[in-house]
Amino acid sequence: MTVTTKSIIIKSDNNTKNENNKRSEADSLMKKDITKIIMNPIRQRILQFLMIHTTGTAGEMKVELNDIPPASLYRHIKVLAEAGLIEVVEEKKIRGTMEKTYGLKKQPMGEVTEQDVGSIIQTGLFSLMSSFGQYFSKEGNDPVKDMLNFSTSTLMLSDEEYMQFLMKIGEAINGVIKNQPQEGRKPRRFTIISSPCEEEDRK
Repeated sequence: MTVTTKSIIIKSDNNTKNENNKRSEADSLMKKDITKIIMNPIRQRILQFLMIHTTGTAGEMKVELNDIPPASLYRHIKVLAEAGLIEVVEEKKIRGTMEKTYGLKKQPMGEVTEQDVGSIIQTGLFSLMSSFGQYFSKEGNDPVKDMLNFSTSTLMLSDEEYMQFLMKIGEAINGVIKNQPQEGRKPRRFTIISSPCEEEDRK
């Protein structure tokens, strides 16, 4: 009986470890999928709308994001909700239909480890590479006319100076993030990537 009990305990521990490993792998995959979801330009604009306004209905989003076809807008809202990035914060019945008010979900990705951060960044970079690949694969695209831009610089900054620098960039973005669609305006993806500078060994 003692041997049997011990083997049951060992088996149970192994099952627990396997379950934890599977859960960890599933969580990691989910976080990668969420990164892919966020990289979509329309879904980014929906998230930005909720960041600015805190909450909003599909109808309110439709007024401000009026260049997005309603069917497409509703579809992307559903994708964000199913991914757990946004949630329904209020429901009320209006003319026989249920109107939902959405808000950003707090900590949608749960606890994020250093490994998760690496995977998320890599997934985001692959998504950007894919976007560039699609752009250059289409005939007629003009990088000069479209003001396609890529630049990289190595800056000497203390932590305090770097934070001030990022704040200035944030202020510039905040100055235009509320722009609504109008003639002459088009969606432009603007990505900031900051990384440590690994200097080559000096001989």
